[in-house]
Amino acid sequence: MESVFILTTMRNKILIALDESTTSTGYAVFRNSALIEHGIFSSKSKDVLERVSYIMEEIEKLIKRYKPNDMIIEDVQITMNAATAKSLLGLQFMIEIYAHRNNISCETYRTTKWRKILGLSNSRALDRKAKKQETIDYIKNKYDIEILKDDESDAIAIGA
Repeated sequence: MESVFILTTMRNKILIALDESTTSTGYAVFRNSALIEHGIFSSKSKDVLERVSYIMEEIEKLIKRYKPNDMIIEDVQITMNAATAKSLLGLQFMIEIYAHRNNISCETYRTTKWRKILGLSNSRALDRKAKKQETIDYIKNKYDIEILKDDESDAIAIGA
């Protein structure tokens, strides 16, 4: 009986990966390492609390729909002004608390970590735009899908 439970659990391993932002959060859902859904949660509101609230609601819906075993979210790199950093760190912490309350393992990956895992460049000689394009190209080659927004390609790459 135990082997049936283990086999069932292995067949339904769900991972959600997020590239969170207060305006456009990319997401990717994987079942047993296969990409099954991806997209963006986006808000045009000028009010940061409305944007973060909307994005968090959408993440909660995604989690309720797929009931993931694990989540990986991109760790915030504080290279922006204090107000933006505060909002982004708040969103990250809300995601981590929600995962914890729902018994979902949640890891944060620095950009350099997931890029290294995939064999993508972390060179300082490559600017941000070139690195984003490299990720978009990686996703196109690996999954044969066209991605227009780097938030979405980053989320897929984080979970790949």
